Amino acid sequence: MCIPGWPGLTSDLTSDLDIVVGEVRESDRDRYLSVLYAAEAVRPALFALHGLDLALEKVVAGTTEPMIGAIRLAWWREALEGLDVGKVPAQPLLAVIAAELLPRGISGAALAGLEDRWLGLIGNDAVPEAHIEGGGRFFGLLARVTGGDPVVAERLGRGWAMGDTVVERGVPAVLRPLLGLARLSVRDAARVRAGQVREPRGSLSRQWRLLVAIALGR
Repeated sequence: MCIPGWPGLTSDLTSDLDIVVGEVRESDRDRYLSVLYAAEAVRPALFALHGLDLALEKVVAGTTEPMIGAIRLAWWREALEGLDVGKVPAQPLLAVIAAELLPRGISGAALAGLEDRWLGLIGNDAVPEAHIEGGGRFFGLLARVTGGDPVVAERLGRGWAMGDTVVERGVPAVLRPLLGLARLSVRDAARVRAGQVREPRGSLSRQWRLLVAIALGR
């Protein structure tokens, strides 16, 4: 299959997308389920965005040496920026990003900026402001895919990254999956403060909370 916009470059995008979807499902079932509430046509692009954010998160979570972690994040930045000049490595996530996000006007450079969201967490016990602002930018990109208001989405994303209550009334249906993720983040933060065990992602109670946000907007 030829990747749209990249003459001569071929990839089995069906298999690549299956890999990306599987990684999102395994890494964060809450996010996986939230994507299923979106229109079918935009789901591959949403999985690509979530897959990228989770891949960057895994770099930080698996880093014991800050320098090595920074180098691995820099690889992702360079690879994403390279997409804008037609350099698509033989890597499933990057292939799906090239096929699904670039044609929607989301550049590799814009995606590379998500590295800043995770870089400051390496060797840092506190949550830096860049991580919170990056959560806003990430939700803004998700909104661009679905056609939602990026300003509202960015507010939700900052609350999601902080685990802090976001007061948003009348959130349109297209953004309610993001509202659901933000509400779950608040729930997680409350459990941490109470010294409680973290809930399994995708548990029935979390699915219900996600559904309430999507159905009722609260």
